[in-house]
Amino acid sequence: MLYATRFMVSVRQIPNFVPLSTLPPSWTSLHFHSEPPSLAEVDDAVDSFTRMLTMRRTPPIIQFNKILGSLAKTKHFHAAVSLFQQLQARGIAPDFFTLNILINCCCGMGRMTLAFSVLAKIFRMGFQSNTITFTTILKGLCLCGNVEKAMHFHDIVRDHGFQLNEVTYGTLVNGLCKAGHTAAAIQVLKKIPQYGIVPNVVMYSAIIDSLCKDTLVSEAFHLYSEMLAMGISPNVITYRTLIYGLCLVGQFKAAIHILNHMMLKNITPGVRTYSILIDGLCKEGKIKDANNVLAVMTKHGVKPDVVTYNSLMDGYCLVKQVNKAKYVFNTMAQSSVSPNVCSYNIMINGLCKSKMVNDALNLLEEMRCKNLVPDIFTYTTLIDGLGKSRRILCAVELLEKMHDRGQHADIFTYNSLLDALFSMKQHDKALITSEETRTTSVLELLKVAVEGIGSMVFQSVWIIAWLVHLDFATICTSTSTSPVQRCLQLIVAALRISYAPLLIFSKHCIM
Repeated sequence: MLYATRFMVSVRQIPNFVPLSTLPPSWTSLHFHSEPPSLAEVDDAVDSFTRMLTMRRTPPIIQFNKILGSLAKTKHFHAAVSLFQQLQARGIAPDFFTLNILINCCCGMGRMTLAFSVLAKIFRMGFQSNTITFTTILKGLCLCGNVEKAMHFHDIVRDHGFQLNEVTYGTLVNGLCKAGHTAAAIQVLKKIPQYGIVPNVVMYSAIIDSLCKDTLVSEAFHLYSEMLAMGISPNVITYRTLIYGLCLVGQFKAAIHILNHMMLKNITPGVRTYSILIDGLCKEGKIKDANNVLAVMTKHGVKPDVVTYNSLMDGYCLVKQVNKAKYVFNTMAQSSVSPNVCSYNIMINGLCKSKMVNDALNLLEEMRCKNLVPDIFTYTTLIDGLGKSRRILCAVELLEKMHDRGQHADIFTYNSLLDALFSMKQHDKALITSEETRTTSVLELLKVAVEGIGSMVFQSVWIIAWLVHLDFATICTSTSTSPVQRCLQLIVAALRISYAPLLIFSKHCIM
C-alpha cells in the first residue's frame, strides 16, 4: 500500500493530471453519432445494461463488466464510459476489471487525462495495478504522440518497483515507432536486457518496419543482422518489411532474394508480401518482373487480391499500356475479386491520359450501377480529361453533378477546369468559375488566373483589351470580398506591373 501511495503522488506530477471527480459530465457523455455504424449492437448492449441496473436484485459486477468489455473490444468507447457513469450514479462499486476496461476506453478515445484519473482511483480503492494496466496507458500515450510522457511514466512505474513484461515493452516499442520516434524505440530495445527482459521478434520487426518506412534500409538490415546473431528467428512480418524497404529504395533484386530466402526457411509469403513486391516493381515500370512474381504467387496457391490487381493496372497505365490494364481489370471480376473505388480511379486516370475519355465516363456510370461512390479524385480526373479534350461544357456539367452528389470540388478540381478554359481563351468563363470557389483556396485560383492570362498576353492582345473595357478604378478600389472581384484586381495589378506598355498601347488603340 505504501508503494501505491507514493506512486499516486508521482502520477500527479505528470502534466494535465486531474482527479476523476473534477471532470465535467460532457467528458463521459454518450454520443452515438460519433460511434461506428454497428449501433444496433450498441443499443442492445445499452438496453441490457439498463435493465440490469433497474433489477431489484443487482447482478454481480462481473455481468456489467462483460457488457463494458464487449463495447470496449468493438471500440464503442464513448458508450462504455457513459454506462460506467450510470453504474457510479447507482452506487454500484466497480472492481479492478471494471476500472481496467475504463482505462482502455479512455486511452482509445485519446483521453489520457481521464485515464490517469481512473488509475488514481484504482489505487485509492486499494487495488494493485498490474502490467495490463500500465501497458494500456503506455500504448495510449504513444498513440497520442506523447512520447516524453510515455517514457516518463515508464520510469515512474519502474522506480516504484512495479514489474513490466515483454508485452509491455513490445507495446512501448511499437507505439514509439508508430509515433515516428524510432531512435527512442532503439534506445528502449538496448535498455530492456538490464530489466531482465529478452527482446523478441515483435520488437525487432516493429523497429525494422519503422526504419524501412523512413528509407533507412541499411540501418534496418544492421538490426536484422543483430537479431539473427541473438538467435531470434525472423517471421513473415520481418521479411515483409524488409522487402517493402528494399522496394522503396529500388533494390528489387535484393527484395526478390529476400522473398526466395524466406521460402527456403519454410515461411510462406502471404498476399500482402507478394503485393508489396508487385507494387514496387510496377511503380518502376518493371511490368514483366511483376508478372513473374505474380506467376510465382499463383503457383504457390496464393490468390491475388484487389490490391495486387490495382498495382498491376497502375503499372500498365504508367507505361501507357491501357488496354492491358483493361484486361487486368476484367480478369479481376472473373476471378471473383470485386474492384473498389481505387480500381476504378486507376482505370479512369489511365483512360483519360490515353484520351479515351468516353470509356472513362462509362466506368463512372458503372461505378454508380455497382453502388460505388466516386471520390474527389474520380471527378477531378474526369474533369481534367474532359478539359484536355476541349469538352468544356461536359466538364462543367460533371462539376455540377459532383456537387449535386455531395462531393465538394477542391483546388485541383478548379485548377483543371480553369486550365482548360484558359487554354481555349475563354477567360470570362474562367473568372465566372472562380466565383464558385468561395470555400476553396482563392489564392491558388488567383495564381492560376494570373498565370493563365499573363502567359498569353504577347499572343493575345485582345485579352488586355477586354480588361481595358472594365472600369479599372472601380475594380481596384472595390471593397467587395467576391473572389471574382479580387481576381480582377490581382490580374489588373499583375498586368500593370508586367505589361504596362501593352496596356497603354491597347487602351489607345481601342479609344
